Amino acid sequence: MEQLYLDMASAFQEEIFLQRLSEAQLDAADIFDHLDWQELLSPLLPLERRIICTQALEIFRPVLSRIAPEPEEGWALYAYRTAVSLLYPQEDSAHTPAQRNGAQCFLQFLQVLFNAERKVLPFDFWMDFAFCTEEELKTSTVAEDYRLFLRRWREEYVYELLRLGREVTPFRTMEHIAGVHHVSMMVSRAFKSGGGKIDLGLISAAAAGHDIGKFGCRPGERVPYLHYYYTDQWFAWRGLGVLGRIAANHSVWDLELENLSSESLVLVYADFRVKQERDAEGQETARLFSLADAFDVILSKLDNVDAAKWRRYNYVYLKLRDFEDYLKTFGADITLKTAGGPPLPRKDPALMGEDEVVLGLRMTAVDHNIRLMHRLSRERLFVGTLEAARGEKDPARIRAYVSIFREYFTYWTVEQKEQTLEFLYELLLQPDGDIRRQAAGLMGRILAKFLSGYKKELPKGAAPSPQEERPFELWAEYLEKLIHPDRRLTPRQISMIRYQAKTAADALLGRCSDADMPRFAELLFRHYQNPAAEDAEVAFVLLNTALNLPMERIFPRDITRLADFSAWWLENGEAPQQAAAMRLARRLLPVLGAVSSERQAIARAVETADCRSSTPLLYLQSRLSGILGLDISGHQKLLDQGEAASSVFLDNLKTATPWVLKAVGVEYLLDQARREESVNALHIATHFSNLIKVSENVVVRRLAGNALLDIAPLLTPDRRNEVAVELCEALETGQSEISQYIPQYLGQFLLWLSPRELDEILDELLRFLSSSSSSVAAAALATVGALLEHYAVYKKRFFETEKARGARRRRMAGLLLKGLASCMEPVRQEALRVLGEGLFASKDLSYDEKAGLFTLTAKKLLFLIGEQEEQELTFFYTAAALSHIYRFAVKHRIESGPFRFEWRDKAAAFFPGTFDPFSLSHKGIVTAIRDLGMEVYLAVDEFSWSKKAQPSLIRRQIVSMSVADEFDVYLFPHDIPVNLATPEDLARLRQVFDGRELYLVVGSDVVAGASSYKAPPGEGSVHSLNHIVFRRSSDAEGREIEADLSCITGQVIQLQLPTHLEDISSTRIRENIDLGRDISNLVDPTVQDLIYRNSLYLREPQYKQLVRASFLEFSQAEQPDHTLWNALCSDFGPLPPPDLRDSIFLLRSAGPRSRTLGFLTSRTINSGELYHAFGSEDTANWVRTRTAGRIQLLTGLWAVKAPGGNYDIRQLLLTEVLTQAAAADCGYAVWWGRADEKDVEMLRRQGFVPAEMETPQPLLLVDMRSPAVLVQNIPTTLKEPFASDGQVLAAMGTAHLRLQEAVCRLYPGTLVLSLNAEVIYHRLVRKLTRENGVPAEPQTPRILGPKMCVPFGKILRGNAVPNTVTKTIHTDKVFAPDLHSFSIAPFPGYAPLESQIRTIRSFRRPVMLVDDLLHTGNRINTLDPLFRREKLEIDRCVVGLLSGRGRDLMSAKGREVDSVYFVPDLRAWFVESTMYPFIGGDAVDKTAASVPGLTPAVNLILPYAFPRFYRECSREAVFLFSRTCIENSRDILLALERTYRERYARNLTLSRLSEAVILPLSPDKGAALRYDPNLPASVCLESDLRQLGRIRELLK
Repeated sequence: MEQLYLDMASAFQEEIFLQRLSEAQLDAADIFDHLDWQELLSPLLPLERRIICTQALEIFRPVLSRIAPEPEEGWALYAYRTAVSLLYPQEDSAHTPAQRNGAQCFLQFLQVLFNAERKVLPFDFWMDFAFCTEEELKTSTVAEDYRLFLRRWREEYVYELLRLGREVTPFRTMEHIAGVHHVSMMVSRAFKSGGGKIDLGLISAAAAGHDIGKFGCRPGERVPYLHYYYTDQWFAWRGLGVLGRIAANHSVWDLELENLSSESLVLVYADFRVKQERDAEGQETARLFSLADAFDVILSKLDNVDAAKWRRYNYVYLKLRDFEDYLKTFGADITLKTAGGPPLPRKDPALMGEDEVVLGLRMTAVDHNIRLMHRLSRERLFVGTLEAARGEKDPARIRAYVSIFREYFTYWTVEQKEQTLEFLYELLLQPDGDIRRQAAGLMGRILAKFLSGYKKELPKGAAPSPQEERPFELWAEYLEKLIHPDRRLTPRQISMIRYQAKTAADALLGRCSDADMPRFAELLFRHYQNPAAEDAEVAFVLLNTALNLPMERIFPRDITRLADFSAWWLENGEAPQQAAAMRLARRLLPVLGAVSSERQAIARAVETADCRSSTPLLYLQSRLSGILGLDISGHQKLLDQGEAASSVFLDNLKTATPWVLKAVGVEYLLDQARREESVNALHIATHFSNLIKVSENVVVRRLAGNALLDIAPLLTPDRRNEVAVELCEALETGQSEISQYIPQYLGQFLLWLSPRELDEILDELLRFLSSSSSSVAAAALATVGALLEHYAVYKKRFFETEKARGARRRRMAGLLLKGLASCMEPVRQEALRVLGEGLFASKDLSYDEKAGLFTLTAKKLLFLIGEQEEQELTFFYTAAALSHIYRFAVKHRIESGPFRFEWRDKAAAFFPGTFDPFSLSHKGIVTAIRDLGMEVYLAVDEFSWSKKAQPSLIRRQIVSMSVADEFDVYLFPHDIPVNLATPEDLARLRQVFDGRELYLVVGSDVVAGASSYKAPPGEGSVHSLNHIVFRRSSDAEGREIEADLSCITGQVIQLQLPTHLEDISSTRIRENIDLGRDISNLVDPTVQDLIYRNSLYLREPQYKQLVRASFLEFSQAEQPDHTLWNALCSDFGPLPPPDLRDSIFLLRSAGPRSRTLGFLTSRTINSGELYHAFGSEDTANWVRTRTAGRIQLLTGLWAVKAPGGNYDIRQLLLTEVLTQAAAADCGYAVWWGRADEKDVEMLRRQGFVPAEMETPQPLLLVDMRSPAVLVQNIPTTLKEPFASDGQVLAAMGTAHLRLQEAVCRLYPGTLVLSLNAEVIYHRLVRKLTRENGVPAEPQTPRILGPKMCVPFGKILRGNAVPNTVTKTIHTDKVFAPDLHSFSIAPFPGYAPLESQIRTIRSFRRPVMLVDDLLHTGNRINTLDPLFRREKLEIDRCVVGLLSGRGRDLMSAKGREVDSVYFVPDLRAWFVESTMYPFIGGDAVDKTAASVPGLTPAVNLILPYAFPRFYRECSREAVFLFSRTCIENSRDILLALERTYRERYARNLTLSRLSEAVILPLSPDKGAALRYDPNLPASVCLESDLRQLGRIRELLK
């Protein structure tokens, strides 16, 4: 208890505490410095139960009596009121300053006691607060605000106030606040731990302070309604507005839960669950309820709960329940019994049942909204999003941002809304009229609801917040800017801005509250006071602005202003002003009194106006005259003349004609068409369709579109079809103006076509959807959306069976889903917009139609959303679409209960295949099975290991795109591998479809040839499954297929494909791709663009290349015996006499014509043998002073002049000898022997340094204690025929020599071992086949060993080991964008590592892991835990180069390791391809390819990077090394480009680079720069060389 005494003493000496006291009334030092705290506190100690404030008061009373007399109400209640006054200051004339001092001393005393209590007693969530730790605050954006909140919490005695309140008031505010904080933090911590987006500091402060406003409520005020206001006030006064926004807004009934941040949702959820109730004695007590029980408690307390109220409350409850379910998926324990667990595994949508699909969609919607609100509610992230929108140039993407802002602006801060208004005003200069219209409309909506998101009821007499005036100030400001834009703008820009005043005013006055309407209206109508004072252009703007205002909401005074304004300009204006005045007058007449002066004024103006020069004006005059009861016979006679219509046709297509006259002209022509029926209907309809296409004004386009729909019934069927075809042709042009405006009208117009014609148009729209132009495909989707939205009317227009109509509806919905599966982002975004905003948010689509659309598309929709990689803008679109769908799903759950799906309990057909690629033949099989009444599950398997297939995720994407429009067809999860030869996998497959009838789909060729069918049937084997067998008459080579189906014991259904589909093969598709032909008759048309855009299958072999063990053999003769030396002399000519102390290392070709290719003489010596080795004291001393330990002495090297193949015999021999010497712990190597100039140069390239002294023969030395290694592997990165082309080989050879020299400059005097990747491959093959007990040469028939080879790095990609199952784990080294760290991840296009490893395990074979290098073990460190988790049987690991560190690493893991080469201490290593831009490199995270097929990467050279391992090298050497790498890459690429041009007569550009390079990469230049796909890579490297040259001075 000593600490308690010390804490008490220091607490009463705190400066902040003393500053609050009235010093004149209290000498604190005199009272507290001499207190015996031990004696004073002894009645309370030890602390074994919760402190009771009144007991503590009795102990502290003697101290208080020295400070002041006890207040009338007693110290306890007065201390409570004093604490309240610290939160909300108030005058207190009834008490003396001394008494206030006493109360504060008692509060300070309690604070120390409660701190001590907290340390020794168990945590009680009704009494304690588990505030955030400093560790948790590291990721909080409000950390400083949170620390200030805690300081205020302590200094203002909030906790002490709550504890006192339990004893001196009948309320249990303490328990409620503490309980809400506990619930909030328990679920929030678990949510964040599971990966959820939440700020723990923000939710903790908000939960702890959410009801603090209850202490600010005055007697008689309605606490439940006003405490929100006072809570906000408390936070605002302390500069904690960010925290207060969440804390003060937790009224569950007043908020749109789907648009709240996770912090707000958690607080609402916690507050909902912690409720007050009365105990048996009538005392208030807090209790923690489940969500359902809390809802029942709330309902029981409400009076007059009618059906509407019940629906509203149930709506909120269901949304909270969804949020609770969402929290559970992140591992939150909603019972609060534990701190939570790991996130729940997510079931693949393809395998979900009907209830799971609905829940999955709701959870996905909640997730997207929370993540979006997390982004938009963070100031920094919000500003980033706004700036991204501001910098956007693509109109479609700008529209997306505006749409997102429109959906989610409600709960933004005032500052965020003002920033958005500024951005939206800037958009009024956009060329696209639709963007301007949307931006202006959103400005009006934001102003109308400026404070509605968090608007609170004010206490009586409280002054309005300054923010209450802000929307009116902003409206006045922006209205002025709309009517009088900056004069520095061009006339066209001014006109564009001015027109949108109408859009903004319509949105504002149509949506603002009744209370705000008068003030907003007055700010607008003051501009109409003096018509003569305005110039003509401004007057036109004002007349047009008032046209569509809600007249029923406008006061008579303002109606009068408008009438006077329009009458004046009708009399005094030019044609545009007259037209605008008459249009406004026509709107005003119904609300003007029959005998009012304003009506008379308009009548006079109409009657006296001379409009004969303009048909549109004359038409308006005629219409107004008719309404006013004036004579119109003269007008009508002029309007009925043929010249009148002709002039309108002509004027409407002139750019000089004012848009308002064109708009009236459209109205006139429509009236003419109705009056004359079908005489000029086609001409007029064609004119309207032209206006939709070419008019510059949005209003004219829209009026023409609506007029076209009005005229459609007047057209004959042939003429309708003619107009529809014309509009479709315009759609195919891909122009953004056309694509934006035509679809909504074309879709509705198509519903006037006959069923046959409509189906033909749908075929065209499918073709558009397959277009390489994203704007064409997006326009097709928008058209389909309009068709679906209004499809119900088709039943009334044409007779068809319900089945036929339903099939067409399914087809149209399928087209939307096909768009959602597109490889083009804009197309996916449009599909999401149509589904969400266009259909589920539509007012025209009925409730039942939405329900039918939901049950039809829900499962496919959920699946397709999860399949695509998430791009930021598409994420925004997805969030908005899901928000609309979610609202409908919740509404349906309330009003109709669960959804009923058609696909319930259907049989499942499991269709595995490589699908490389998925063809129309495959699709024919799928639809045939689906039409049998089954659900089809396509499994993109990885078990055809001998095929060189495209990456699994690319094949999966092709399948997904191909079947997206086919309902009841899904992709099977890639993380559940199913090997048909493995009964365990088949048992798991049966378990996946437990309770459903299961069929396996195979071709008859599989039954005839697969080993799993040749094996005898056994328990659980493939034979026992039900089968659907597609008969194939012959295989790809034309051989007949004889399949015996009698081995299958399950039920068998046989089907036969039509001949035109059966003839489609992978070989035929690849041949056509190589020739650049149309393949839309072989694969799904939407896939064709993906294949050609990414150069897939182009010049790609169908099967892996077998790596054969080469005929090269290394051997060693310990001593050169006479016979061997004579044989060498006969092969290589006269040789000097051998030194019997030397060993001979030989390289032989062991093929059919065996011969010796070269040999090297060498021996190992130590320092004591130097003189005998060199025969010179000076030479021996020179070597001795530069070496230590064992030395490898090289004395001679001979090689044949033309060895054949692409090998450097001298280099191979030298590498072999030096690696063996390094493995034998030789620290140095010395060359002492005859050598010509080429030999010396070669030695220099290995790092050998010549002696500075004169010697009778060359003497060179190298330090090999810690060598660098250079792996020569460029030939393995190129495709044939380029890899074996003479020009390319010459360029590679020269480049390698230069790179050796550059590495030597990095590490002068250090051995540089040059390893040939092909030699490594061949020697690895020998090791692997030997370990697998199989021949190193391919056998016919193939004999497979029991083990499998699993490369897990860059080695053997696309290759197979003879007679050995070879299956690669595709990994990649992925750098963080700042290059400070990296991770091992799946190679782009491949499944997650876990899924790949599960596939390996499904082979049920011991695994021989293979990699090129094992040193730091980054890859194996990532993979080994996954191997152990999946219980993969690892036989051994075999690598090309093993270091001592790598060997120790594997020993520590208990793994056996073997290698081709071993280097005890590796200093550095360089893989040649990794250093060469565009040929290789390492991937960079969070980057997007600017050229399809070119993954952004980094080469660890200048100017792209400066890695840490260069620090030990000279900067000049680093520069030269970097320059050499870029020059080498350029020269190799130039050779490739020349060869490519010679072969194919076209340039090898970046877009075609994958035709020559197996896995091309592009140096990452950031998101701001993009590569030109039409440039050759060599040109890009020339630019990089210039960039490198600019920084050379920095490196000196």
